[in-house]
Amino acid sequence: MTIGLERGDEPAVTDPMPAVSPQEHWQRHNDHRFRAPVDLALSPLQVSRVLIVGSCFASALNHFCERVFPGAACDHLPYNFVGELPAAPAHPIGEYAFQLVVLPLRSVMPEAMFFNLRRHDDLAGFERVLAESELRLMHMLNGATGYGVAHGLPTLIANFMLPQQNSMGRLLAQNDARNPVWFVGRLNAVIAERAAAQANTYVMDIDGIAASIGRRHIQDDIIAMNSHNVFISDWDFPHDRNRLHPPASIMQMHAIKTDEFIMGIWAEAAAMLRTIRQQDGVKLVIIDLDDTLWRGVIAEEGVGSPALIEGWPLGVIEALTMLKRRGILLAIVSRNDEATIRRLWPEVIGDRLPLEEFAAIRINWEPKPANVAAVLQACNLLARSVVFIDDNPVERAAVQAAHPDIRLLGQDLYYLRRILLWAPELQVAAITEEAGRRTAMIQAQGEREAARALMPREEFLEGLGVVVTRLCITATDHPRYPRAFELLNKSNQFNTSGQRWSPEAMHGFLAGGGRIEAFEVADHFTQYGLVGLALIEGAAIVQYVMSCRVLGLEVEACAIAMLAAELLAQYGVARAVMVATEANLLCRALYEKAGFVALDGHWVARAGMLRPAPGHIRLG
Repeated sequence: MTIGLERGDEPAVTDPMPAVSPQEHWQRHNDHRFRAPVDLALSPLQVSRVLIVGSCFASALNHFCERVFPGAACDHLPYNFVGELPAAPAHPIGEYAFQLVVLPLRSVMPEAMFFNLRRHDDLAGFERVLAESELRLMHMLNGATGYGVAHGLPTLIANFMLPQQNSMGRLLAQNDARNPVWFVGRLNAVIAERAAAQANTYVMDIDGIAASIGRRHIQDDIIAMNSHNVFISDWDFPHDRNRLHPPASIMQMHAIKTDEFIMGIWAEAAAMLRTIRQQDGVKLVIIDLDDTLWRGVIAEEGVGSPALIEGWPLGVIEALTMLKRRGILLAIVSRNDEATIRRLWPEVIGDRLPLEEFAAIRINWEPKPANVAAVLQACNLLARSVVFIDDNPVERAAVQAAHPDIRLLGQDLYYLRRILLWAPELQVAAITEEAGRRTAMIQAQGEREAARALMPREEFLEGLGVVVTRLCITATDHPRYPRAFELLNKSNQFNTSGQRWSPEAMHGFLAGGGRIEAFEVADHFTQYGLVGLALIEGAAIVQYVMSCRVLGLEVEACAIAMLAAELLAQYGVARAVMVATEANLLCRALYEKAGFVALDGHWVARAGMLRPAPGHIRLG
């Protein structure tokens, strides 16, 4: 039996990265990592080989690849005009972690198209040129992204750097095709639309990286034509040295930051790959209140000061709302009087971030480590999936001592917003339907547990009205695939192997005949969405994963009973894989309870061995 798993991309449990020196702490916030903070990373990113598809500009990037991906090889495949890629790159496609597509703007909007436009008032002519450039770009994208389409290889498409100014003049029309800035912006929109329409394809915002560092330190449009669109170099200088009055080197006259720019591109690629893999992903942010969410101690100082939340506090509050939209849970742990905080909250925070938006709230005078433990239990999460924010170093140390795997922020209040918004561990590749309901599901779980305590378990389960709806996913373009892939790579405690799947490995699994059997769950309290799935290959349940939000409803027993019965009917036997990890204690008895027996390293069930599905669950 071929299981077809790709191991080694991400360990299920990793030790925290070593503490950094003050100099390194300062450096990481002021160098090429500025846009891609590494403060929340726990484990190193494993990358063995990278593929660059594109122009001569792209070839200049590969010399810096190993500085961000130590030990990684970088292959450049030239692609300067519309065409097809070779049937395969230089090495087997499975060796590449991702491909970076960097197309030449000069091939998309060649200068000859513009030199014949003589009149500024010929708007229709500029619009015709834009339409032709968009068509050229779409054809080039079709060719350059071929490996991603065919093999599911993660694909990052670099956008174009916007010209620094409107070449026609700063007082002329800004929002039509006569302005090169607007023109290139429209081409970037085409790239964004293409990335959104193609599975496992994303925009690499090279233009944003250039803007963050400073376009004047990077872009060559102060010398070259707009469509050249690469970084400043001294290419011209050797050709002009024999002039009567030779020019000085541009590299001597100008503050050039080309190296930082290229390193920033690779740092961005690393951040994107971490998010795609959900490596070291954060599921919950716990925040203190006084001097962390606002300035001062409001129970003592009141709410009259205009500086209470102006400045960085509002920036943090807005960042928290963004995290919640992504599906990150929020919680409060604060040493305070809860009644006072609830009374003052509408005056301080109001509708910006209502208390109802927090999945768990622990405001009391108990030790913070104990309150953090209560929040973890309420949210069914491990400490390594959580960030704790507190301005007090004593409290941070106490929480870390009790929960060594938790990640800490709060030492640098001015860095908080940037880390919360830009750190890849707090980002997602797609916003799923479940993301918007995650807080409500945790709150409903609390109500469900309260109801459970008031009646016998069998009566409680019977009255819940649990409904399980089954979905079969056989390709990555299935509308529920993004959520299934997210669940597969986020779940730790109820995960029968701890396996992390890369997008290309999952593409290969499905293309080779494997399938995902997914389960949506609802009860009288809430719609939980897609919270369980099994990977099926032949007669084997390769992996079963389930959100802990439905733990105790016996959804897993229902799912395994259904799947095993079908495998028995088709193959005469059902097999299952169980690999113990440090985190998956909750599911180790899953197959034994379902009636399987251990045999030759697998769990096996034959006719007459399976236990029936729970009677209180209805199939949708």
